Amino acid sequence: MAGMPGNRRAARVAVIGCLFAILTSMNVPTVAQAASQKEPVPVHSLLPAQVVLNQVPGNVPYVDGADNAKWPDIVSQSAVVMDMDTGTVVYGKNPLALHYPASITKIMTALLALKLGHLNDVLTASQNAVNQPPDKLYLEVGEQEELRPLLTAMLLDSANDVAVEIAEHYGGSVAHFAQMMNAEAKALGAQHTHFVNPSGLPNPDHTTTAYDMAVITRAAMQEPEFRTIVDTKYDNWQGRAWHARLVNLNRMLFTYPGAIGVKTGFTSVAHETLVVAARRGATTFLAVLMDCPTDAQIRADATALLNYAFAHYETQRVLPAHHVVGTVVGADGADPVATALPVLATVSLGAPMRVASKVGYAAPQAVTAADTRVGALHLVSSSGNAIGEVPLVVEKPYTPVPRPMVWPRNAAIAACVVVILTVLLYWRRKVVRRRRARAALVAKAQPWRAGWELAKRDGPR
Repeated sequence: MAGMPGNRRAARVAVIGCLFAILTSMNVPTVAQAASQKEPVPVHSLLPAQVVLNQVPGNVPYVDGADNAKWPDIVSQSAVVMDMDTGTVVYGKNPLALHYPASITKIMTALLALKLGHLNDVLTASQNAVNQPPDKLYLEVGEQEELRPLLTAMLLDSANDVAVEIAEHYGGSVAHFAQMMNAEAKALGAQHTHFVNPSGLPNPDHTTTAYDMAVITRAAMQEPEFRTIVDTKYDNWQGRAWHARLVNLNRMLFTYPGAIGVKTGFTSVAHETLVVAARRGATTFLAVLMDCPTDAQIRADATALLNYAFAHYETQRVLPAHHVVGTVVGADGADPVATALPVLATVSLGAPMRVASKVGYAAPQAVTAADTRVGALHLVSSSGNAIGEVPLVVEKPYTPVPRPMVWPRNAAIAACVVVILTVLLYWRRKVVRRRRARAALVAKAQPWRAGWELAKRDGPR
């Protein structure tokens, strides 16, 4: 019975060894494993998430090969023409020069109102709003109206009293709302803009650039309600003190084929400013012009720039989002792997880019959510140069197939553990028996020696 504790320990070790061998051969998905996977690819942004090719990075993202010298001469002191779908600039004249924006400021005011509020919000006119100079709706103090007709009046008729009313309602004050406008501009990438009021009335510190206004307008045009309003030619206003049929001040809507917005501006220090968007086929261009002496001249400049843009450039949709490139086999069968983002490029008219691709992805090793990145689609130019990559994601929640237990291997491992433990146990018992036998012989032949060895082990008393 003296050997039982050793036998039990050996048995426990053998069992643990067998269990370890079995468990290490299994691949069981767990929540902890899933947490180690990359986060899902973002699917929403004010500016569209996409991969853009044929664009030269920089403070102004020009199309590759842009040559402003070939464009028409214009009178406006600053201008930008941007592909609204890609954000690529095809033309720029002093695009980062500071200018007074005048009432194209109200594009940002409308964008913040739509972001912060709802179209059925009820706003109340304050004394400060009522005191604003024309253009305005001649609101009375305490007059209430919903946001949608107010926005329509502000964007069509450039109502300054509405701009202040919106600022006070959503910002608490004009000053705080201006801070919000500047923060939003920086978040969008408009790094050279500083607003001090929501209307664009003259102020030495109220400045922006043609490129920044293109960025801000491109963001605003992602809002369906904004896009609908700036494309509206007429609207009726029924206020307490003033009733009128409003006519959109952007005359390009009436004169330029394909025009879809957006806003005009004028002050004595800013002179004429204009933001206009136009669509033909699958291409939309956005033109921003600043500091022009007359309304007729700025419209002539915009017409010449848009005509040249449409005659020489177009938007190429290289690859759509959710384009399936393969599958990964999971517990529920074959799950599709697809592109997370669309791929676009602004290219010369009739000369689309030739793009090849190399697929690289691997099945996740754990449970993952839909839209989790599993690889990338590497884009290559016709000359073999890498020009970009697109994240690849699983389009559905994914559960890997558990690996079957490999019984022969596990049995062999367990057998080896048992054999080793048995040998060790046998050797230990043999050593113990030899020691006991030797001790018995010593005690029988030399009793004094046994007592002496016992005393030596126990130590002095």
